[in-house]
Amino acid sequence: MEYLLEMLKWIQSIRNPVLDQVFTSITVLGEDYFAIAVLCLILWCVNKKSGYVIGFAYLTSWIFNFSLKEAFKIPRPFVLDKSIIPIRPETATGYSFPSGHTQGISALSTAAASAFRRKWIYAAGIILVILMAMSRLYLGVHTLLDVAIGAVAGFAWVYAANFVFSYAERTNRKALLLILFIPMLLGMIFVRTNDYYKIAGTFSSFIIGYLLDSRYIHYEAKGLIWQQVIKFILGMTVLIALKIIVKEVLGETLTSDYIRYLIIGFWITVAAPLLFNKMFAAKPYDAADKVNSQI
Repeated sequence: MEYLLEMLKWIQSIRNPVLDQVFTSITVLGEDYFAIAVLCLILWCVNKKSGYVIGFAYLTSWIFNFSLKEAFKIPRPFVLDKSIIPIRPETATGYSFPSGHTQGISALSTAAASAFRRKWIYAAGIILVILMAMSRLYLGVHTLLDVAIGAVAGFAWVYAANFVFSYAERTNRKALLLILFIPMLLGMIFVRTNDYYKIAGTFSSFIIGYLLDSRYIHYEAKGLIWQQVIKFILGMTVLIALKIIVKEVLGETLTSDYIRYLIIGFWITVAAPLLFNKMFAAKPYDAADKVNSQI
C-alpha cells in the first residue's frame, strides 16, 4: 500500500493549474449528469432496447461497486496519508476500493460498445476509461489499485448483466428482474450513503418503467432528426428541473435522494416516452411492430 501512496505524492508534485482543470473536467464524466444524458439520448432517440440493456448494466454495476466498497472498507488515500491533498474531494465519498468513477465509465463504455458493436465506440471507451483512471489518480482520491480493479470490474460486470437481461428478454420472464430488488433493498440497510440511495432510486424506477413500457407504453425511438432534437432537449430540460426542484422541496437526506432519483427514473422511462408518443403521434403498436423490434 505504501508504494501506491508514494505514487500519488509524486503525481501531486507535478500538479499545475492547467492539469488541475483538465483532470477535474474529465472526472465529471464519471458523475450522474453525463451517464444520464447518454442513457436518455440512446433510450429516447436511438434505440430503446439498447438503452435498457446499457442502463441495466450501468446501474447494476454501481450497486455492485458499492457492495465491494462496503465489503473491503478501504479508506481513501488522503485519509490514510494526510500529506495527500485531494482535489474536488466532494466526488470522493465513502470507501476507496474500487473506484466508482472508473468502474462506472468502464461499464457504460463496455455496455455501449457491446450493444452497438462499432469500432469507434470501442476506441472511445478505452480512451475514456484510461483518462478517467488518470483523473482519479491526479485528483488524489484513488490509488492505482482502486482504478485498475474498477476498470476490470466494470468491464466484467457488463457481460454478467447482459446475460441476466438477455435471459429475461429471451424467455419473456421480464418480471424476474424484480428479484434484484432484494439485494438492492438489503444494500439500502447496510450502505447508508446518498450516492447509493440515488442509484437505488434510479434502478427502482428503471426496472418498473421497463416493465410498464413492455406491457403498456411500447415506446419507439424512431423519428426525424428535428423530432429527436426536440425530444432530447425537452426531456433533459424537464429532467434537470425535476432534479433541482425536488431537491429544494425535499432537501438532502437518504430518503429524499431515493425519492428524487425515483422520480427522475420514472420521467426517463415512463412519463417522457408517453409524452413523446403523444407529441409525435406515434402509430399504434401492433404485432408487426413487435416482430420488427425483436429482429
